[in-house]
Amino acid sequence: MKKINCNTDLRLEKSQNNTIRDVVIPLIFSVIFTATLFITSCGIRNESKDITQMQDFIRDNKYIIHACGEIADENGTLYTYTNSKEALENSLNRGDKVIEIDFHKTNDDVLVCGHAWGDLYMEGKQMEKGVAPSYEDFLKCKVQDKFTPLSFKDVISYMQKDSDFVVVTDIKDENVLTCKMIAQTYPELRDRFIIQIYHADEYDAVKKAGFKYIIFTLYETDESERTADALKKIANKSLIGFTVYSEWADDKDFYDIIKSLNKPVYVHTVNDQDEINRYFDMGIQGIYTDNV
Repeated sequence: MKKINCNTDLRLEKSQNNTIRDVVIPLIFSVIFTATLFITSCGIRNESKDITQMQDFIRDNKYIIHACGEIADENGTLYTYTNSKEALENSLNRGDKVIEIDFHKTNDDVLVCGHAWGDLYMEGKQMEKGVAPSYEDFLKCKVQDKFTPLSFKDVISYMQKDSDFVVVTDIKDENVLTCKMIAQTYPELRDRFIIQIYHADEYDAVKKAGFKYIIFTLYETDESERTADALKKIANKSLIGFTVYSEWADDKDFYDIIKSLNKPVYVHTVNDQDEINRYFDMGIQGIYTDNV
């Protein structure tokens, strides 16, 4: 019988194990790394695709209807900035899908639609300018003494009825806190809101609240926030685009900066059709307008 050399067999087994380990472990790490890279890149591609699709949606619709759009009274007189039920229904019935709405809070912290409290009339008497009413009083008012006021819950009802209706927010009070409230209360509708931020430092909090779609509208910024370096920094984030005053778009030096960021540029508020056409010819991808 052949004598077994235990030491030799052990060395052979150890050598085989080392060989297997040297091959298998790097292979496992390679598979994990590849899978992680694939998952990460898919996430980036999906987010980029979502952003691109919303940018295309705005571009295809051409117009962002401002403050729910203009609305005529019984005499044919046109009103703007009403944010009223009649104005919203008129815009939706005419086929507009991207509608900007102003939001602010009553004195008992209920979110409602409106541009200024002085636009409200109760029993024919104008409400005090700059002073928020209670929600109960808000519901009793008429906008410009003619139109029905619109609550945030009303907007949600219209969104639930029309799956193509997208709201661009213009939140007058506590933008970030209000966004968080919307996200927590109606998480299923977060992707139907395009949140306007007014300063770059609002971006992360709004994104963290769960909103994919963010426009940086510049009307509240100071000059230091509109430098090339400051705008390039925020442009590196997933923005739908930038909104600027129409006269800023007419400033060639500034427009060259904003256009170089490779994000869509939108202008507000333009109602003259010749001017609208001129801005489209310049490469502007969406116009805020009162026209419906």
